[in-house]
Amino acid sequence: MDRNRVIMVVTAVLMTLAWIDMVPAKEYPWPTGKKFAYDCVKNGGCDLDITSLDEQPYLFIGKSHFQSNNKVVNIADNGPKISPNDMIGIWGNLINNQFIFEPHCGPRECTRFEWSEKLDTLIRSHGTDDGREIWLNDKFKDGMVDARHSRVFRHSVPISYYLQKSNLDKLKEGMVQGAEGDWIKILEADKYLYKSSNAKDFQLYGNSLNWFYPTIIPLIETHIVLQKNNAYTQDEFELVHNWLEKRVWALEQGPMDGLLSSRWKWKPFFESGNHETIYKKVAYLLWGIADQNEDYFTAGLNGFKDFHNTIRKNGSLKGEHKSGSGQNFGINSGNKVAQGLIVMSVVLYNQGYDIQKDFPGIQRLVEYSSKLYHKPRSKLLKLGGGNNNIRFMTDDPNRYNTVGWMYLYDTVFGTDYAKDVPYEARGMWLFGIADAGALNPN
Repeated sequence: MDRNRVIMVVTAVLMTLAWIDMVPAKEYPWPTGKKFAYDCVKNGGCDLDITSLDEQPYLFIGKSHFQSNNKVVNIADNGPKISPNDMIGIWGNLINNQFIFEPHCGPRECTRFEWSEKLDTLIRSHGTDDGREIWLNDKFKDGMVDARHSRVFRHSVPISYYLQKSNLDKLKEGMVQGAEGDWIKILEADKYLYKSSNAKDFQLYGNSLNWFYPTIIPLIETHIVLQKNNAYTQDEFELVHNWLEKRVWALEQGPMDGLLSSRWKWKPFFESGNHETIYKKVAYLLWGIADQNEDYFTAGLNGFKDFHNTIRKNGSLKGEHKSGSGQNFGINSGNKVAQGLIVMSVVLYNQGYDIQKDFPGIQRLVEYSSKLYHKPRSKLLKLGGGNNNIRFMTDDPNRYNTVGWMYLYDTVFGTDYAKDVPYEARGMWLFGIADAGALNPN
């Protein structure tokens, strides 16, 4: 081979290697790179127009591992495709048989399932002001709106109330109005970088989607209930389904919802099963049922199995309940994971799965949590770290995190772990349940 030909071959190989480094592999068909992150923060233009989505995305569910949080392994389509068995989600055969505790409802809040241009055009990102933000465009800083100010639970509260009261007419009315207005149009990207330890992070849609789950999960559950009860006309179903489908598609933004970090050379990375990764699995499992979609159902089921494998022999969670230098016990965030796992357990139980036989870690998790939560408050607060907030099990829980899941587990599986848990902590508005303690099997 002559010298020129050798040069050409070497050049071609080098160009190929460079292209491979720039173009994501099959597992990562999402934007990467420092240039992408900085362009979004400096210039904007990275917001996602949900109305323009026209095909189901490539799904990502990460495999948990605890040696390094940089290794990304997609298990969304592992194994054979699994189809849902029935049009049954969280509610299954549950009925309301007691007084519903209506926590902190403002004027008509529990009965107002309405849409508005001001609050429902954008899925907003979570504003912050802890001094770790890096604003490369002051215009964005000045115009920042905190997602919490858009009243995240304004739909989930009335949806939960109507589901519990079996008011299908009001539920259908709200769903049809949402679809007719084509609400939830834009997924907002972060407008700043964030200093994390010794790294700079760009969280892209992570913050926005975190505040979207309290809306999208109850909407999907409502859609399941309405289908199960044949509440839609064909035109109404097609209208609502096509609208909701695109909002589910918008959830898929790759590992950590598009987060890129200088620590990992601005490439996608993944955190093992924890409170930041649980709700996507819940949403995918439910959409698999609502759409009778084996891709989503399989992805959600694989995610559930992966989380199940992170439960220790004593029932604690590897991704949350930990101790040591620079770590925390994770009682608060661990409860977020528990409520997601129990909801998925109930959904799968309603689909015919033998949870207690095939997934014994769930029972261990419930037993562990119940023993932990029934310790004196003083002992709980001495567990250490910055994640030992136990508001979720008090008489004033926030709506995002409650111990209502323990009541739900007791009701479905005939146990008594929630004994003496505060009455006010029974709401599960993130999942379409106003009061888990007021439920009975039909």
